[in-house]
Amino acid sequence: MASSDSAIEKRAKSAFTLDFDSGLIHCPNQITMPFREGQVVRFPAAVCTSCPLHERCTTSQTGRSVSIHPDESLLQELRQRQTTATGRAKLRERVRVEHTLAHIGRWQGIRARYIGLRRNLFDLRRTAVVHNLHVLAGMPEPSTSTHPQIGFSSSIMEALVGDERSHPGLKNHLTFAR
Repeated sequence: MASSDSAIEKRAKSAFTLDFDSGLIHCPNQITMPFREGQVVRFPAAVCTSCPLHERCTTSQTGRSVSIHPDESLLQELRQRQTTATGRAKLRERVRVEHTLAHIGRWQGIRARYIGLRRNLFDLRRTAVVHNLHVLAGMPEPSTSTHPQIGFSSSIMEALVGDERSHPGLKNHLTFAR
């Protein structure tokens, strides 16, 4: 039995070449089958079992099958973009945004708190403000060096949101950097 690393490699869909213009998929042994996005391509068992690459391609006795996603062409284009420096930078930006949305979703919950779009939009904005205040509270203090960092001190945070005595419920939502 092969190791788990080689088992993953031999079953990789990336070993197959998809030609979206002609609608053909080519296996590593240059066997060609037609395909449509959103369907599964099944190579005939007779062709697969007689192929010299059979052991490296599949363990199935009924032939290799490859699932084609309904948006496979878009997914391949996006994977290709991620290999460039610009694509990696956009991916890092996306991760930052998704983490922010995850924080807001965790604080707000999965269900609407109020009845009506206007009140729920207000609740979303309130939650976003609380998240932004958390981010500001976690920023470093301004530096006195030649290259000062941008940051907020606790006195600025208190000026923005007021004293926690004037807003007793706010203490549960904010952590002041003191």
